Order: sequence, then C-alpha cells, then structure tokens
Amino acid sequence: METTTLDDAAEVFATVRPRLFGIAYRMLGTAVDAEDLLQEVWIRWQTCDRSVVENPAAYLATTTTRLAINATQTAYARRESYVGPWLPEPVDTSADPQLGA
Repeated sequence: METTTLDDAAEVFATVRPRLFGIAYRMLGTAVDAEDLLQEVWIRWQTCDRSVVENPAAYLATTTTRLAINATQTAYARRESYVGPWLPEPVDTSADPQLGA
C-alpha cells in the first residue's frame, strides 16, 4: 500500500491509531504518556519517506514500540519513579472495543 500523499498518510494513521494507542498505553502505563508518544509517531510518519514503506501498519507499530522503549529507558536513566502502585490507569474502552484488545 503506497501512502505518498499526506491525506493517505493521515488515513492510514487514523486506521491503526487504536492499535498504536494500545501498544503505547501498555508499555508506558498512562493514557497521557501514550497520547504524547502517538503525537511523536505522527510527526515521524509525516516526515518519513512513505514511498519506501511496504507495510505502513507494521512501520507505525515498530515506531511506536521503539519510542515507548526509549521513553521508558529515559525515565529510568533520570531515575524517575512512579509514586503509586504500578498499575496502568483505567481507560474507557466501551466506545471502541479494539482498544480493549
């Protein structure tokens, strides 16, 4: 699937966004951090050469995973710690069952 125009790129991103949010949320533990990370993924998706990307969904999932790993490692290097019990905050997934997957 070739996504050379920005409209095509936005459509692809919107299609896989729930999956990307799920990945980021499970890795980072908060919805706010997951949303911030998805903004960074979107910026990278806009600026990359999409004509060479064979599988946009896989590219976006890989980018999300790697940025989440980087964010986690950076927080660890800064010695940041979570003050509460280490459980992800609840997210209302009733509107989109794919988010609960």
